[in-house]
Amino acid sequence: MTDVDVDAALHAIFQANRLLRDASERISATTGQTHSRRMVLQAAGDRTTVPDIARKLGLQRQSVQRVADELVREGLARYEENPRHRRSPLLVTTAEGQTTLATIHAAHCAWVQKIEAAAGELDWTRLRGDLDRIARVVDGLHQAQG
Repeated sequence: MTDVDVDAALHAIFQANRLLRDASERISATTGQTHSRRMVLQAAGDRTTVPDIARKLGLQRQSVQRVADELVREGLARYEENPRHRRSPLLVTTAEGQTTLATIHAAHCAWVQKIEAAAGELDWTRLRGDLDRIARVVDGLHQAQG
C-alpha cells in the first residue's frame, strides 16, 4: 500500500462520515431534533452530568450545557440533584424524551437495514475493527503531539 492509497482511504472515511452525519441530521429532524440534540438526549438517559456527557461525546462542556438547557426547557429532559456533586446536577431523559428517542431509533434501524441490503456482502465486524484501529492510531498520534 502507498501513501496515496492511505490518503484515498482516509478521504473515503471523511466522505462517509459527512454522509452519515447528514443522514443522522435528516433522521433526527423527523422529530424536530438535530444530531447533537439526539446524542445529548441519549446520553442523558444514563442519568449523568453535562461534563460527563461532553467528555463522552468529545464536545465542549458549554455547547453540551446549551443543548441540555434547551432539552430541559422543551420537556425532553430534566435536571435532578446529584448526590455526588452539589453543583453539577444529573441530566435525565423524560418520558417525552424517551418517546422522541424511540421514534428516532425506529427510523435509524430502518435506515441501517436499507444500508445493509444495498451494500451487499461486507464484513461489517472486520470493518468496525479496522475503523476502531484507525481511530486508536489517530488518537495516539494526537496524544503524542500534545
